[in-house]
Amino acid sequence: MNVKKVFRVIGKVLLVLLLIIALSLLTMSIVYHVKLSNVEKQLADAGYYHPVSVGDHSLNVYSCGNENGAHTIVALAGFGDGEMFLGWRQMTAEIEKDNRVVFLDRAGYGLSDDITSEITPESVVEEYRTALQNAGIQAPYVLMPHSLGGVYTTYWECTYPDEIEAIVFVDGSICFEIPEDEQLDGGIAGKLMPVIEKLGLAPLIIRSEYGEFLGKLPDEQQEQAIYMMSRTLGAHAVCNEMDHIDRDFNHIWRIMEPTDIPKYVISASFSYHTREDFINDGITADKLINVWVMPEMKDAGDDAIYEEALRIMAQRRTELAEPFYEKLGSCEVYELAGDHVIFLDKPDECSRLVKGFIDGLE
Repeated sequence: MNVKKVFRVIGKVLLVLLLIIALSLLTMSIVYHVKLSNVEKQLADAGYYHPVSVGDHSLNVYSCGNENGAHTIVALAGFGDGEMFLGWRQMTAEIEKDNRVVFLDRAGYGLSDDITSEITPESVVEEYRTALQNAGIQAPYVLMPHSLGGVYTTYWECTYPDEIEAIVFVDGSICFEIPEDEQLDGGIAGKLMPVIEKLGLAPLIIRSEYGEFLGKLPDEQQEQAIYMMSRTLGAHAVCNEMDHIDRDFNHIWRIMEPTDIPKYVISASFSYHTREDFINDGITADKLINVWVMPEMKDAGDDAIYEEALRIMAQRRTELAEPFYEKLGSCEVYELAGDHVIFLDKPDECSRLVKGFIDGLE
């Protein structure tokens, strides 16, 4: 057979394959955006969409529970958590009976508008405050952040302590010193997130990573939560936020000072102390690989993997968590071992702990 002819045939086959891939991605993208639009309409029809202007864009402020309740609790999302007004409700249902609960999404999250300007703790907190004021929701607030929301909460209480009645950190992020030359950005993952979302691939990733926990939601809300998280991970604001997490941890650690504002910490991520703790929670040794233990240890045996994970957790408690809690001041810590998304993993236990703390404020 003529060599040139062989190459022409191979070229045509590759071209067909590329066209098939391109058409598949285009179809997936169209289906995703149609579904996302439908989900946004469903949530708006269900009353979740309450945009409040903070200048040239709006934040979504969803208020529920007892409007005339004893406290106004403001929930602040962790990184990428665009579905908190759905996923947190298993935890907050009992709390809402006696309190007003406000789910406040920052720019790019959930149903809030996306923005292209730089995200800083200062800009986020000012927009939080403006949104609440423009929505007619007056201080003082009980702030209830998860994960990265804890960084903004710590800045808020340091800068405007008179607005804060108390704080409940639901496995909130721990700030610590990170030298400038050791600070990392979002890397390739951060740059690819908008592309992955626009192509309609984000729901596949969300299902893979969080399907076990989101499966605890009502059927319709499972899809809604997946698409809200997908939309959030593709937002410019969220990608910018990811690029500056280390910078913000370092900045907040440097400026924070102890306050006498009552604080309650539900600590989940660092709260395993024995091998049996893992086993009782259904955490097998292989689940700790790439999360707490380096992949090089995958053949070291279960005992060695558990031991290494426990060593790292103990180190982080001692070197990072305890100094942070001490610097916060007036801080009570309760260890509830579980997944970082503890409000989905163990919502009943979280509800009981949060309610007990808030009821004790009266």
